[in-house]
Amino acid sequence: MTTEAVVDPVRDLDRNRPEPAARRTARVLVVDAEPIVRHGLRQLIGADPDLTVIGEAAAPRDALVIADRCPPDLVLLDVDLGRGDSAGLELIRILLERHRGVKVLVLTGCRDREVMLRTVRLGVHGYLRKNADTAEILRAAHALMRGESVFDSRPGALVVDVLRAEEAAARPPRGFGAAMLTERENQVLRLLAVGMSNREIGRRLVISEATVKFHVRNLRDKLDVRRRTEIVYTATRHGIV
Repeated sequence: MTTEAVVDPVRDLDRNRPEPAARRTARVLVVDAEPIVRHGLRQLIGADPDLTVIGEAAAPRDALVIADRCPPDLVLLDVDLGRGDSAGLELIRILLERHRGVKVLVLTGCRDREVMLRTVRLGVHGYLRKNADTAEILRAAHALMRGESVFDSRPGALVVDVLRAEEAAARPPRGFGAAMLTERENQVLRLLAVGMSNREIGRRLVISEATVKFHVRNLRDKLDVRRRTEIVYTATRHGIV
């Protein structure tokens, strides 16, 4: 007596269905001079299924060794690494130059206006005070991984005001001509002319999206136009591009 195999089309369909691709978690490097801060950030990030800590460092040299060995997607760092702010600023510069796709989120207690200005101008993608709550830090990390920028906008936050005030002080009198634009504004203008978005411009120039917005606003003011779409038209009409 022979028996026939029973065919289960649903089971066979499941067997032949390709396995779903594993979701890739973002690699995070934590850099802070304080062990308790590094421990807290590691615990916070480790509980998030979309983020994983690949290493932690207290000094720029150790941070660069880790980043070169396993390039991070996101770096959380403090500009004050125990040897003055210059060490943190130099680390940011090297990371952004050496690892072009990396996102940098500054998490600091520093309130020095000049340090804030230099940090933003280096092209960091986010800047939060260390008194930010844990949910805010995680939201910022996810926002940066989506290609967004995050800057502390709470009452008393200085970073955006610092950059706005500095740009306003350097702004020349209104009038047309390429000479009235800064080198960075000319770069932004040329990329606007080929249809790039703020995010694309930021990636090309290795600056934050927030910094691009500052330059676009300045272009509107200097060219005396109200809309972004009028910038390139007006600049072209007056021979600037």
